Amino acid sequence: MLKRFNICRLDITYQYKSSLCFQIAQQCKYSSSRKSVPQKLKITPKPPDGCTTDLIGPPDTVSNIRPVQFYVPPNETTAEKMFRLRRAEVLEWNQSFWAHHNSKFFKEKDQYIQSHQSKDVDGKPSLSPEELSVFYRSFLNENRVAHLNYNKEWYKKNISMLWPALKVAVIRLRRKFRKSS
Repeated sequence: MLKRFNICRLDITYQYKSSLCFQIAQQCKYSSSRKSVPQKLKITPKPPDGCTTDLIGPPDTVSNIRPVQFYVPPNETTAEKMFRLRRAEVLEWNQSFWAHHNSKFFKEKDQYIQSHQSKDVDGKPSLSPEELSVFYRSFLNENRVAHLNYNKEWYKKNISMLWPALKVAVIRLRRKFRKSS
């Protein structure tokens, strides 16, 4: 199914995964919880030989956004380059927003749990789903304006990419017909 969308999934070997986790731990000062916002990760694995599509990586631990390594064709036009850079910029903006939002969420959730914890029969801390739903509701209400602004900006950014995407599609269609002729 990924091939249908011209995407090549980045397969990472076990050895690479362990070194990737080590690099992330070193760069992010990784803790056992998902509270801290990582710095920009500059891990660019070598794409598989012959791969002529975008590479999609594993989801970020905080934002849950999958990083994309965009394929740069050897005969890339100016319009294609501008579109690729714009897509990368929007992806980075999206990554930044969700990393900040999710780290804030986990931090406030931990604070709420610590302040409202009760002990069960075994002496273990516990909160019922109903008690946590109070936190979820208040968090969503507090961040309502930020979500509305994010949605507006997201629509603007994606709609602004429609015309460049159409130009790139036409360029690639022409290129395809020239090759087949």
